[in-house]
Amino acid sequence: MVAALLAWLLWDRSPAESTPPPPPAMPGPRLTEPGPGPSAPQPEPEAPVPPTEPPAAQAAAAAPVIDEITVEKKEVCEGEENLITVRAHTPDGSDAYLHYTIGGRQGPRVPVRSWIADDGESPKLEVRVFGKNNVSTAAPVPEFTVKPCKPVRMALVTSRLRANTWGEFDFEVKLTENPGPESTPGVSFKPRSYEWSFGDGEKLTTQLPYASHNYEGRKQDAMFSNLLVEVTVHGEVGEPVRGRTSLQLINPVFEDLTTKGVVTLLVQLTPRFPELGSDGVVRQKVRLFHHRDRPVYIHNAVLFRHKLTPSEAVGQQVVDPSGLLGTSIIPPGKGIEFEAKLDTNRDADVFSLEHYLEGKDSEGLPARGAFSVMRPPPKPTKEKSNPVTDPLFKAKILEARKLLNRPYVTDEDLWALERQGKFAELEARFQATQGQTTAPDGRDAVSKDPGPPPPGPTAPPGTGEENTGAQPPKPGSKPNER
Repeated sequence: MVAALLAWLLWDRSPAESTPPPPPAMPGPRLTEPGPGPSAPQPEPEAPVPPTEPPAAQAAAAAPVIDEITVEKKEVCEGEENLITVRAHTPDGSDAYLHYTIGGRQGPRVPVRSWIADDGESPKLEVRVFGKNNVSTAAPVPEFTVKPCKPVRMALVTSRLRANTWGEFDFEVKLTENPGPESTPGVSFKPRSYEWSFGDGEKLTTQLPYASHNYEGRKQDAMFSNLLVEVTVHGEVGEPVRGRTSLQLINPVFEDLTTKGVVTLLVQLTPRFPELGSDGVVRQKVRLFHHRDRPVYIHNAVLFRHKLTPSEAVGQQVVDPSGLLGTSIIPPGKGIEFEAKLDTNRDADVFSLEHYLEGKDSEGLPARGAFSVMRPPPKPTKEKSNPVTDPLFKAKILEARKLLNRPYVTDEDLWALERQGKFAELEARFQATQGQTTAPDGRDAVSKDPGPPPPGPTAPPGTGEENTGAQPPKPGSKPNER
């Protein structure tokens, strides 16, 4: 229950009413669900607000028309990237609801990797385009040849959504190498720099195979944002290697406004995870903003006190918005910033304070949002921790504690230090004694191609949580502490 973006399907209430509304369900930016056919998010089924369109109009949504499907390469080796691009439109002008799958991956531009099936058949890929109310049209991808060869080098890009954010991603690229008979003995591709393009016009060059990018400020004028992330790996010798991955993000601002008629108030917390001060007070810097081009006026705020004991009733009270936020007006653009607190000495039985806000913009559209301040979880102890058995991982934890001058560290701390190259010397020592494949300078050394991932002739790079179609972590979750 940390940062929460919430839109309410409730009737307008005046500040004078004494009974506050119940806590709403939590929407929020998210990756679309994995699978061959993603479903567009549906409005919250709350009775007070009627649907914006009659059922007959919803059922009559026109299926999209696929205008063109293009294939980047007519011939590829097994495992080699091939960018498939689709263009489509809707006869009824509802293009803002379009979303796509290509070979099971989401987006209108998707890099696919293909392998020859056991029976020698070439892979059969399908494009499916979804419109409003998930009415869809399908078509086959134009045929291309998959040859029984392997590219000399491949770059596999994976991504993960950072916890307690609505659109901040960490990216990693891993190289695989398949040296051929003509390769010079002892000469391998050594990465020197990584040139990133994040699909929204922003670029970054790094010296390590990691990058982070924040999409929280993206335009939300359609139901989905489709992004093609690219990285070009430059080496000391040899041609640069390019890797790509696609992201498809649901836009809650657009969804709430078009399906519910509600202006969504977005929240950004600093720090992202609550920290308890030496005086027993949790302090969070809160940025409250929206995507309208006009001010939003807050006229009602409700405070919910969640107790440490789940069986206890949740306390609630109406509070003055100006006293809570320092103002009752949220301007367009960056919005407002203020500090929220939870005094664990005064509220010894409180687990978190949740603040729900109601207002209107200058056109009279209702605005809804929420933010929370929570008590941090107890510090890890030897008795309540799982022992670390991997010697390199344990060495990294001890090194991170020393570097950060803290008695414990999180998985995210280790990830950040890894990206900064802080474990390079440690990994070099470990490599010398254990024969690890990590490069002495802390960068990922190229590895051998692991071959086609099961099942089937096609599959995206990465598996599990690294797959960009995975469900993002629930807001309020915290990385494992070590």
